[in-house]
Amino acid sequence: MRTVLISAIAVYLFFYEYLPPFKRVHFIADMVGYHYPLLNYGFQRLREGRLPEWDPTIYCGLSYVGNIQAALFYPLNWLVFYVNKHRTGLRFYTIEALEIVHYWIAFVLAWRWLRRHTQGELPALLGASSFALTGYLIAESQHLGVVCGAAWYPLGFAAIDDAADRKDWRCLWRLALALALCLLAGYPATWVAFSYAAIWYAIARQGLKGLVHGLAAILAACLLSMVQLAPTLEVASLKSPEATYGAGLPGGWFFYTGYFTPNYYDQSGKTARYGEGHEQYNYLGAAAPIALAALIWRRPWRRLFPAAVVLVATLWLITDPGKMLVRIIPKLPLLGEACREWNFMAVLSVMAALVVAIGLDEFLKHHRWRVAWWLPAGLIAAWSARQGLIWLHGGDFASGWATLAEALIHSLLLGLALCVSRPRLRFVLALVAVFVELKVYGTSRRFNSDPGSVDLDLAKDRRTGGREMTGVDNLVYAELMRNTHYRVLFPDASPATDLRHYGLRSPQGFDPFLPRHYIEAVGEGWVSNRLFRVAVDNTRFHDDFAVRYIFTVNGSQEAGALGRDPRFRRLEPSESFFQVYEYRNAKPVWRFEPGKVECLGWEPERRLFQVQSAQGGPFLLLEQNLPGWRASVDGVDVPVRRVRHAFQQIEVPAGEHRVEFRYRSPGLRFGAGISLVSLLGLLAVARAGSCWRRRTQGPQRPST
Repeated sequence: MRTVLISAIAVYLFFYEYLPPFKRVHFIADMVGYHYPLLNYGFQRLREGRLPEWDPTIYCGLSYVGNIQAALFYPLNWLVFYVNKHRTGLRFYTIEALEIVHYWIAFVLAWRWLRRHTQGELPALLGASSFALTGYLIAESQHLGVVCGAAWYPLGFAAIDDAADRKDWRCLWRLALALALCLLAGYPATWVAFSYAAIWYAIARQGLKGLVHGLAAILAACLLSMVQLAPTLEVASLKSPEATYGAGLPGGWFFYTGYFTPNYYDQSGKTARYGEGHEQYNYLGAAAPIALAALIWRRPWRRLFPAAVVLVATLWLITDPGKMLVRIIPKLPLLGEACREWNFMAVLSVMAALVVAIGLDEFLKHHRWRVAWWLPAGLIAAWSARQGLIWLHGGDFASGWATLAEALIHSLLLGLALCVSRPRLRFVLALVAVFVELKVYGTSRRFNSDPGSVDLDLAKDRRTGGREMTGVDNLVYAELMRNTHYRVLFPDASPATDLRHYGLRSPQGFDPFLPRHYIEAVGEGWVSNRLFRVAVDNTRFHDDFAVRYIFTVNGSQEAGALGRDPRFRRLEPSESFFQVYEYRNAKPVWRFEPGKVECLGWEPERRLFQVQSAQGGPFLLLEQNLPGWRASVDGVDVPVRRVRHAFQQIEVPAGEHRVEFRYRSPGLRFGAGISLVSLLGLLAVARAGSCWRRRTQGPQRPST
């Protein structure tokens, strides 16, 4: 427990500049632009007392509960929702704190796992640091689901070790739990890598029996996660195929030198040199060279065998010698779209941590060098002060091959610390040396941070709990909110994901679950597999997708063109960053040519209308027709047809009628039932295993 508490303090200090009260930087890229609005949308719906099943914000509507990256059923996300329960929007720093908590979880679980492979505490701690506080996990800080999922890897490998050492398959309930949590965290490619590594690790420990155990744990994890998996499979069957395997890692074998060079590609926030296209922070830390040298010296092949098997199997999948796998994997259903070489780097990192821990353990057991404590203490203090000052002033460390000199100095200092004869001083000096090294190279760098605080910079914005839309005048935003049954458009190929914060809708978007039918409905203008561009004066598109408002930048070419076009009018006031133009002849998202329509209810999962006509006819709803949508006329279900490639249409008889469209994910209820039964089964297995161990081991003798 002492190590757990001290590690929590250490992780806070490691990320102190991301957290209150010292916050001065924030995580960037997908954390801000994708994960934040996705979580915020779910939080806002839950706060209204509604389970978010449908997201009408982008692409004319998508299944929210079917979007696995929303991680709606990941238990730790609900902690974020809870701490924000008195606010109307999520504070971004609570999401950052969630990710940092997972760095701590990764560290603690890795330490517990590695501790069983080492005779001393220090090798396990340094090995855990090389997994949780550097390299791949730190570089992936912009991807919340990757960090949250990979944090559970060590729990699974520890369960495999327990099952092998105790010869009790019931220990694998923790592997099933770790795999389920990894999947629910919202990044399937990280789960695929975990499953692959778990199978090979189990084979290395138990042979054919390990293969059976690993496959059974994966099946159990899928059943536990069915509450999320079933809705996801519904929508995944409709998306366009997306080849994700076969590109390899950029840079060839040179890419792997990054595991030993902390700053080959200049990662400072001060200079402008970014390096090559395969720039990546993979650094394992100063402990890695020492561990490798000790392993070459001592050659403990039996201890290394499980890690070696997983590393070889993973490198085989990443490099694909002979190009055999690239002809097989992309053709596999689902797996072909969730298998990315890049995400298997998490496996390399966690197995490297095991190698580092074993190597350092061999070094500490067998070396005979002794160094007076004051020598490494003085050198580490001086060098740490030097590195800390550089980091505080922008982190302009040596780059290119010159970074090897700094890496060698770090390894030399750590090696001297490990040779101190007094155990407590050795312990403290080694941890300080590694902490400073990983801190200065891995946090507040260009790949994971920008200056400032999202919550302070956008304190009045709706995303953080305010009432404004940044860049839009309050009166203009109020008009947009009065007409949410129309959609907004951006002139560039905008992802439009930020609209999830503001309650607005758009035909544009950015999401991996984009259905192929919607691509056909849009037609031309696609600039990538998820983004498309539309001319601001394309009134045919505006009519077909219920666009009424067009966002332009003040003074831009698009603003000038719309200002001269009589079909559009500028909303006033117009002094803000965005100038919003209204399409005068806009049509709402419903169409009923034979008669009149009055909208009685407009909720994300429910649309209610009162219609009146003399002859009856087709009623069109410009909302994506995905599995789960049902329609009724006066309470009687009617068939829903897909029209215009992606939208919904029903037939309404003559007269006055009440028409309702309602969305309920059919897989959600079915999956929830399976998950509940599976969870009860998992608890029963865990309890049975605990009772069996107590009976076989008998009462513990008091230690003498």
